Amino acid sequence: MAAAALSLAIVAGLFGQSSPPLPPVQPPAQQQPPTIRSGADLVRVDATVIDNRGRPVPTLSADDFEVREDGVPQDIRSFKFVAVTGHPDEGDENSLPIRSPAHAAAEAARDDVRVFLIFWDEYHINRMASALHAREYLSRFVKTAFGPTDLVAIMDPLTPTDAIRFTRDRHALSETVRTLRGRLGEYIPPRSVVEEAHLQSREGVERLRSHVTLTALKAAAVELGSLRQGRKSIILISEGMRGLPRDEHMGMMSDLIRAANDSNTGIYTFNPRGLTMSRSPAFEMLQALATNTGAEWSSSNDLDRALQRVVAQSSAYYLLGYSPAQRAFDGKFHKIEVKVKRSSLDVRARAGYWAPTIADMKRAERESASTLPPAVAAALAQLTPDAARRSVDLWIGTSLDAAGQPQVSLSWAPREGGDSAEASDVASASVVATSEAGPAFDGDVDREGLTFNAPPGPLRIAFSARDGAGDVLDRHDRTIDVPDPARTGLWISSPQVIRTSNALELRKVKADPSPTPAPGREFSRADRLLIRFTVHGANAGPAEVTARLLNNRAAPLTPLNVARTGANCEIDLPLISIARGEFLIGIEARHANERAQVYIPLRIAR
Repeated sequence: MAAAALSLAIVAGLFGQSSPPLPPVQPPAQQQPPTIRSGADLVRVDATVIDNRGRPVPTLSADDFEVREDGVPQDIRSFKFVAVTGHPDEGDENSLPIRSPAHAAAEAARDDVRVFLIFWDEYHINRMASALHAREYLSRFVKTAFGPTDLVAIMDPLTPTDAIRFTRDRHALSETVRTLRGRLGEYIPPRSVVEEAHLQSREGVERLRSHVTLTALKAAAVELGSLRQGRKSIILISEGMRGLPRDEHMGMMSDLIRAANDSNTGIYTFNPRGLTMSRSPAFEMLQALATNTGAEWSSSNDLDRALQRVVAQSSAYYLLGYSPAQRAFDGKFHKIEVKVKRSSLDVRARAGYWAPTIADMKRAERESASTLPPAVAAALAQLTPDAARRSVDLWIGTSLDAAGQPQVSLSWAPREGGDSAEASDVASASVVATSEAGPAFDGDVDREGLTFNAPPGPLRIAFSARDGAGDVLDRHDRTIDVPDPARTGLWISSPQVIRTSNALELRKVKADPSPTPAPGREFSRADRLLIRFTVHGANAGPAEVTARLLNNRAAPLTPLNVARTGANCEIDLPLISIARGEFLIGIEARHANERAQVYIPLRIAR
């Protein structure tokens, strides 16, 4: 039977015949319209056709296909066969080694490159037989199955999307596979403060672990969708999620399947327990996940052949495009069925798409036409990685010292996973600061940061990070505005963001009058931030100081409490209740007609 023709009601069948077909949940208002359209009204479908031996069939024409949307036949307006061998073109060998995530992203965007992500669901893999069995097959798979140009990455439920590293180094992949562990039913020791929070929660560890796995899978599918429009493959190794109430399970599965379909990503599922899991609820869930994303599931005791089929099915596919005969902007799920008129052939294709509403389209037009305030845009720009991503995070702030003179503070830290070098390669750093009046500072800066006085006005700062041999690994060049203490209007010093991960760190920070600010702006939901700043100006005393958490369009989400002692202010912000994503903290000081604002960007990655 063609996989695309299977109903999304398979998932509902896990919970009884009376359950509504998946996906039952309407898309949240904040989500963008689907990305599968490649023209004003053209729907694109990538279809893999295989014979009864699992081999791609490359000899079909447009007349051999039948496409239906919601049961209505559609005219195929565009058609193309794509063959990808995994081998480079002649003279292209120099691009094979992956030098950085930016290079990997550029390679992934190519039509002649296949992209695979192996998702090791350690929360739902037994540490003994299942893990040993799966590692044995995966080790052979990563060594032998892929071509020289194929991009492959490995992640687990706790891997943030910005830490996914695609590679062509088969030895490195094999070494990573050797480190994989199964942790089904094992909670001690916790791997992170997130897992420490799981142990203290009353919601149940298995339920929370299933949340983490499904959320990470969805984030992975979205991340793959950002790399390219063409087909991508996630290889999910799992015995199946558990502990979720029925409605919650169905809702999260619906969101995951939708994200995978919108991102044109097939989720191939492999149960390391093999045939012993056949017809269990966990097996049926994995089956439904694969079926509804145009992929395959496997419960065989021999994973070699099943894994090889993933690569084979990614080597040849057809691009079909059609304009819906009954155009609808209704915000509903529209089912796509792709069939081949020849017998004994199966089709793998996405199961459908969510149509935007008229309101969605108008809102998107308004958002695209509108521009963010310059201060907001400048703050959010700090979250956008450079074309060549940094090895070092750098923060520079301005304030007044105890004598009321302007000063500049600076902190830095190696960025874990940076492209130019690993964190351990950064051995030293130096700063040269130059004002219009001449040099303001020239010297080394250690991991504790530094503070120096500088005259009011523009100040050019050149920061360099070096390795042990003295070679420059990273360089930042910035020009900042040093405040004039004589100014009378309200203004706010550069906020310092101090990051803590546990109660002990929090107590140390609160007892330290000058802790080192966090130079980066990416955090975990397990972090707790202390944000300190000072209000200056003739009317600083009577000024009202407020703060709000904003979304990345600067729309207010919730007010934040500001503790104030004279001109000094502090915000205590636990991130546990904030979802993953990009946000702003907007701080405002207001008195009569005077107003001062600053914005702090945050990315909560995990």
